[in-house]
Amino acid sequence: MPKTIRILIFTIALLSAASVSAQERFSFFQASTPESVARLLNLADLRDDDVIVDLGSGNGLIVLTAAKLNSKLRGWGVDIDPKLVAESNGVAQAQGVADRVKFLHQNAFDAELREATVITMWLFPELMRLLRPTILERARPGTRILTSTWDLGTWPADKVEGDNPSVHLWIVPAKITGNWSWEFTLAGQRVNYAAVLDQQFQAAEGAVRASTNREVLTDVKLTGDNISFNLAITLEGMGLTRHEFTGKVRGERIEGTARVDLPDGSRVELPWRATRTAKSDYFAPTGVNMP
Repeated sequence: MPKTIRILIFTIALLSAASVSAQERFSFFQASTPESVARLLNLADLRDDDVIVDLGSGNGLIVLTAAKLNSKLRGWGVDIDPKLVAESNGVAQAQGVADRVKFLHQNAFDAELREATVITMWLFPELMRLLRPTILERARPGTRILTSTWDLGTWPADKVEGDNPSVHLWIVPAKITGNWSWEFTLAGQRVNYAAVLDQQFQAAEGAVRASTNREVLTDVKLTGDNISFNLAITLEGMGLTRHEFTGKVRGERIEGTARVDLPDGSRVELPWRATRTAKSDYFAPTGVNMP
């Protein structure tokens, strides 16, 4: 968006603020250029099974271009201007993609996002940040979020490319905050683990207890519903034991694999199934006995 256009839109917004009644924050329509849309969709790395949703779709260019770039994906746009919605649906008919693409007269805050795999926005920065909680609540883990020009505030982008305008990519993270528990049989001994995980968007951390010993998780990575971390902890009767966990977050469960290096030099690979719990043994009394 050229600087002069941005200044003009901002000025119009200020002059019109007093007349806004349905919603305090909104964006005036300013058509994206084909070049900026192409860059945005290139960063999205579109796939055949994608469902793209454009919040504030305007003249429909983003969804219509995506349908041209991939003949199998589906998508829709939502816009608060019924005239633009009607025009966009007319273009979809004329271009022969109306069986895969549609446009809805709808507020962006009310958009259906559960089926989306790609969500795009090119709105005023304040409005996009107001939409952030809605996206994090409704969109599935792994959904790609793309914006042009402006970012999403304190949610750091997973990737930023170019300038004038820049394009940004985020991947919606799974919700892992809370208490988790799992157990393994190692060297003939049953070991129970109690973990407490926390996250700020895709940045995660945590700590684990096994028996009376506790350790911090290291190298925690959360990308969509994929999670991995390492743990080195002293297990009673065995000694210092190193773990590498990889798995997928599936709501209230994590399913994956743990590779465990035992103190005797052997390595075992085990199925890892963690369950989110309301309470955690991590907080149970520890006592004062030292090993």
